[in-house]
Amino acid sequence: MSDFNLAVQMRRNNLRYVLGLYVIAVVLIVLLAGISLFFGIRDVAPGTVIGAFTAFDGTNPDHVVVLQMRIPRAVIAALGGGSLGVAGALMQVFSRNPLADPGLLGINGGAALGVVIAIWGLRLVDQTDLVIPALIGAAIAAGLVLLLGGSVRKNGPDPTRFVLAGAAIGALFLAFTWAILILSRESLDVYRFWVLGAFSGVSMANISSLLPLYAIGLPMAVISAMLLNQLVLGDDTARALGVRIGIARVLTVLTVVILCGTTVSLAGPIAFIGLVVPHVVRPFVGANISLLTVGAFFAGGILALFADILGRVLLPGSEIEAGAMMALIGGPVLILLVRMKRGVRL
Repeated sequence: MSDFNLAVQMRRNNLRYVLGLYVIAVVLIVLLAGISLFFGIRDVAPGTVIGAFTAFDGTNPDHVVVLQMRIPRAVIAALGGGSLGVAGALMQVFSRNPLADPGLLGINGGAALGVVIAIWGLRLVDQTDLVIPALIGAAIAAGLVLLLGGSVRKNGPDPTRFVLAGAAIGALFLAFTWAILILSRESLDVYRFWVLGAFSGVSMANISSLLPLYAIGLPMAVISAMLLNQLVLGDDTARALGVRIGIARVLTVLTVVILCGTTVSLAGPIAFIGLVVPHVVRPFVGANISLLTVGAFFAGGILALFADILGRVLLPGSEIEAGAMMALIGGPVLILLVRMKRGVRL
């Protein structure tokens, strides 16, 4: 067998292996989403869960809990966690920084400021009403980082400059946020529930209203990954392949803003998913950024669902918010990955 044929065969075998992993990941997501319907402060028996689908009774509180609370919670955990994983993978490749995550764009700080201004200035308290202000704040913060970090210049973003711009904008927005919170106890009371980061309290109406953004952002992520596959070969090679580098970089950042900003606006700032997931996935899929991006979506959904379920069962009779659980899970996982020296290089 010639070297060329051998290379083709190896690539086919690797693709089959990765596709097999994707199938396993989908099964895990479905399994975890199903498990999540049973557990909470109020556990629901399996027969009751099945009855909620087959013979819904609006007067049965368990049926209402399953259909109106736990199904949306599972959906946003899988969809939002997957989106954060994708955003983290794109950011690490784009910024050439293995420790980058969506917070690098100042998205969390911008969303937080948008929420606080809405609570303090507009007297909004309902979670549905806070979605748009959070999304606007996240987009403004990311836009400022994009401009200050030099992301659209000819030679691309300088990793150090980009990180410093993100840190500076995030710190500035956080300072404004706390200044408002000091002045308004009411704003602090509402904000503290949002900032913990949780998938609870999200309704299907909330998800449906922002579903078009996910429908736009996820295909954009696939396109961005394909372009980044060319950009990592170097700007000159990418240009020779017909890639418009400036457009590719803007598209990548815009994709991260849409996916991460939408999720943060719904569930609050969920940390560590965008940071840890790409490192977990990369050893299994190799250097192909398209495969990494798809894998990060599945792995992010699995991790978010697992954290949400664990937070419900760890302390019987109470819940630990998903954001807190991700910190408990993500910290040790990241330390383990660093010690194993896996996934720390792009």
